[in-house]
Amino acid sequence: MEELIKEISDLKALVNRLLLRIEELEAENADLRRQLGQNSSNSHKPPSSEGYSKKPVIKAALPKSSGKKPGGQHGHTGKTLQFVEHPDEIHIHSATHCGSCGLALQGEAEVVARRQVFDLPPTRLWVSQHELVAHRCSCGHKQVGQFPADVVAPVQYGNRIHAQSIMLNIDYRLPFSKISQLWADLTGYAYNRATLTSAQSKLFEQLAPIETQIKEQLKAAPVCHFDETGLRIEGGLKWLHLASNHLCTYFFVHDKRGQQALLSEKSIFPECVNWTVHDCWLSYFTVGKGRHSLCGAHLLRELQALIDQERQWAKDMHEYLLEAYRSTRQGPITADQQAHWRSRYQQICQQADQEEHPPIYFIKSNGRLGRAKKTTGRNLLQRLILHQEAVLAFAFESGVPFTNNQAERDLRAAKVKQKISNCFRSIGGATAYARIAGFISTIRKMNRNIIQNIESVLQGSFQWAT
Repeated sequence: MEELIKEISDLKALVNRLLLRIEELEAENADLRRQLGQNSSNSHKPPSSEGYSKKPVIKAALPKSSGKKPGGQHGHTGKTLQFVEHPDEIHIHSATHCGSCGLALQGEAEVVARRQVFDLPPTRLWVSQHELVAHRCSCGHKQVGQFPADVVAPVQYGNRIHAQSIMLNIDYRLPFSKISQLWADLTGYAYNRATLTSAQSKLFEQLAPIETQIKEQLKAAPVCHFDETGLRIEGGLKWLHLASNHLCTYFFVHDKRGQQALLSEKSIFPECVNWTVHDCWLSYFTVGKGRHSLCGAHLLRELQALIDQERQWAKDMHEYLLEAYRSTRQGPITADQQAHWRSRYQQICQQADQEEHPPIYFIKSNGRLGRAKKTTGRNLLQRLILHQEAVLAFAFESGVPFTNNQAERDLRAAKVKQKISNCFRSIGGATAYARIAGFISTIRKMNRNIIQNIESVLQGSFQWAT
């Protein structure tokens, strides 16, 4: 009997261990199935990662229907070509003989129709010659003029071609070799890599005080968006950090992604005292004095992944957030309605707590209790509970957007450049790219001419908008 009792006890222990192992494997299997089902609609994966298997988009992530017909609306100022009063050249097309009798046409002709063709002029380099002139004073002293400060060599390229080449490299992501080939095809002169590198270095130095002004404007802005993305630099992984709004863009490169980068001297996050919009990366909540707002688009994608796993609470929360988004189109939810919206939010979180599997604790080989294994849904639920005010900030606060799309759009250019050029060969090149790209993005947001403004910076005559 004692042997049987001991055997039964051992079998019970074995069964318990097997049950725990089965539970562990089921959780691992569910996580692997979740990863296999990830795409751009239910995770942070970009659409480009789906390749040819990507399905056509049936509807947008956020409701955007305004009830208006597609195309230009009534009163919209078009940008079609308009007749100019003084064309650069005029071509006369007239008949020489009568089509009826065959006689030569004589007498005054009248213009019966006009058509204008807008085209580029023949591309060639414009050569400006600078000559020093000497004058002899009546006192006998010979006075010689001075060359402009930016005219330093017997022959050189001017600031306009520098500005256009920098824009092609930074904003249009063309590699140095392509830019050189482009100028050779257009003008017959191969603008070389060393010249462009030198021009970019000069622009980088000249932009230092302008970048400081951009940072100061972002620090004082009512809303500022933050994000970061990985960059391959010198064969390793670095991070491109972003702060931006609808008027200004600021980039900086750092070795780290999290708190160390946000606390560095390059970062402005700790000095932003108003609303900061970002994703749920933990470091953002441990640094700074500003108020937090979480990106709704990120949350919708995470909820969609759970909806694909048939989580009812995720569907309810997804619908709740979209309903709140639609309710704020005419302004934030009023104070007397906020209690109702908070109550609904908490009810969905309570429902989620019932649906989501509780944390699983595993026994280590040394017999100690291991770290709890939580489902993806429970992890999301905990964030929704912990950061409720940041999730609902868009609905209750004026001027706070629902998504962090501003930052996503501003970062996209860097990802495209990396796909074209593969990586940055030096940290100096990446740092120069960050400062120049931030300036170009800011100028574009201000509807100012990019080439003219780069040229004015190179000449030292740039004036910041008031």
